[in-house]
Amino acid sequence: MLRRHLLRTWIATPLIGWLRLWPRFASAGAPIDGPNAAEAYRKAFVWVKGLRPEESAWLRKSEAIAIEDRQVETILKQARPALRAIREAAKSDRCDWGTGTVTSEMLGKGHFDASNLNLIRVACLSARRHSRAGRTRDALDDLFAGLTLAHRIGTGGVLISRSLECGGEIAAFQTLGRILPGLGRDGLDDLSRRLDALPPPEPASAVIGPESRFILGYLRPKLEAVGPTIEDDEWAKIGLDAEEAAALKTLTGGDREKLLRHLEATGPAFAELARRLDLPRPGCRAALDEFARTEQATQPIVAGLVENAWGIRHVVDRMKAMRSMLRAGIALVRDGEAAFRAVPDPFGTGPFGLERRGKSDLIRSALDDGRKPEVSLSVGEEG
Repeated sequence: MLRRHLLRTWIATPLIGWLRLWPRFASAGAPIDGPNAAEAYRKAFVWVKGLRPEESAWLRKSEAIAIEDRQVETILKQARPALRAIREAAKSDRCDWGTGTVTSEMLGKGHFDASNLNLIRVACLSARRHSRAGRTRDALDDLFAGLTLAHRIGTGGVLISRSLECGGEIAAFQTLGRILPGLGRDGLDDLSRRLDALPPPEPASAVIGPESRFILGYLRPKLEAVGPTIEDDEWAKIGLDAEEAAALKTLTGGDREKLLRHLEATGPAFAELARRLDLPRPGCRAALDEFARTEQATQPIVAGLVENAWGIRHVVDRMKAMRSMLRAGIALVRDGEAAFRAVPDPFGTGPFGLERRGKSDLIRSALDDGRKPEVSLSVGEEG
């Protein structure tokens, strides 16, 4: 499907009880009842839309930006209202995007727009500036406001939403790694408390329900626009690739009503895909490959989702690894290398790898998802 080609492009990009509970963890205070946080986010999105192309390109390299760069001060002044908006939004218990069922027309717009990650990137720059000035609480508030936005974009979302969630979360955690040595014991304790209260990422399988509704919602109107028998040149117009079209033509003979009934009966296959997606990592890939192979002839739509679903398993595992590496980094800064080595790597058989590099240390996870960059966390400002 054309839709899947778009998704492959997004997932191939390196990604540097949930939602209702999240706001209370975004700042040190208790949650504050208030208006729909989505409205505040939309105002902040307007600021993102106003960025010049060169500013957006600059922010995409935010990890390498020296905090003394004169442009940092300029962009932070411009972003001040947007940063206030996402902080206030993080305090609200309610975030209703009001989108209902996701359609292809929504992709790349609103909270599905990848450029909104620039809000989290600028929050990371702001946090580094606050930390450098000793304003630890402000630094953490900025970062956890960014994390709140990332999760509100991804939680309960389609594949692209989860990719954006991961991109935002990893940017925030990498920034936390950079500022760890400057937080001091009180700041590290504050950070640990916030992490204790932080809900884990939704499992990879949580994406299958929303994505299946998206796919079926995309196909139904396409089918309603063709005649009772689908002609050869119409399969591609519906949005199916050659393998899917061939399998569905064999199953239904091109009869539109039979194809619609087939789509309505895909629920158990989607459920099985979701189950396999959460299997322990060592056997997950093999189980998904077996599913794709055995279901291709009878459930081609579901089987065709396997590779993209495996991409989401990657990003969820990366988020889990990043959280554990930050815990190890806190132990390293606060209590030394022995304490660091007591924190297990959830994807290895012992502690994380550690490379001492003078001004900074590099923590590496054994998680190898075959993608770049490696799954690692730098503790301290580099260079």
